[in-house]
Amino acid sequence: MATHPLTPIVATKASKMAPPTLADPAACADCTLAPGSLQRVRQMAALREQGWSLDEIALRYGVSRERVRQILRAHGGPDTQNVAEARRRRAEREAEDRIDELLALWRSGEEPGIAATALGLQAAACRLTISRFATDVDRAARRASMASSRGTQRYSDRDILVAITSAARRLGHVPSAKEYAAIARSLDHPSLPTVLNRMGGWTSALTAAALRPPTSVPARTRARRWTEAACWQALRIAVDELGEIPSVLAYERFAVDRNDLPSSATIRNRLGRWSTIATQLAAHRQLAQLHTQAMPRQ
Repeated sequence: MATHPLTPIVATKASKMAPPTLADPAACADCTLAPGSLQRVRQMAALREQGWSLDEIALRYGVSRERVRQILRAHGGPDTQNVAEARRRRAEREAEDRIDELLALWRSGEEPGIAATALGLQAAACRLTISRFATDVDRAARRASMASSRGTQRYSDRDILVAITSAARRLGHVPSAKEYAAIARSLDHPSLPTVLNRMGGWTSALTAAALRPPTSVPARTRARRWTEAACWQALRIAVDELGEIPSVLAYERFAVDRNDLPSSATIRNRLGRWSTIATQLAAHRQLAQLHTQAMPRQ
């Protein structure tokens, strides 16, 4: 049997523990172990073997990406090819977990690459997942959506920039993405998703229109640090305001231009898979309802 490069040391009770899994972010709660400890190194290696990126591991342990790379290289593993394969499998699992959202975008006529960007997934994994799970009904719906879209208005880049400039004049200031979306619906301007897809993001769109993005946005992004507790609190706010537990796509739409809510990517980096997060939110919501029902009425 091949010996793992990280295990030529006398085994202890701690070293026999099962490695942390992506499905259970709480399994990494002991990541505050002393820097340089064998258990810490093994945890990093286990996460890397499961497809975690160096950035994700660095964020989990509060070190730099380069430091994670140095630690793993110094201890001889894991193999680069195995990591690439694990990352591919992880990306495919994440795409499969969100197959309903992915197929909904695909049926509406979106290309797999654009759908992947909207959902924060890998394009290659989305293409493979669509090819595996799309039914004849899905394909027929996509053909119908694309056929109907051919007769709709197509906006040039200039049309988009003129619409953004017009919104700015109407408001008297540089519009936020949310403000533009409201104006676009009332004036039949290009929709916000169209602008984001064509221009590569709202900041890029404002720059192309020769408008200066609000200086508070990048400053807020640099200064804010979302802890796990803050992310959970933000999710509870979203659930309370929406009245339901949102999907990733629903949360992203809800959180647009909200200073008090982190991005879905930040939440997943801090808390793990969205499916696991939704399960915990559902359990918390049920407990809160039971507590409310058990309280004596005044």
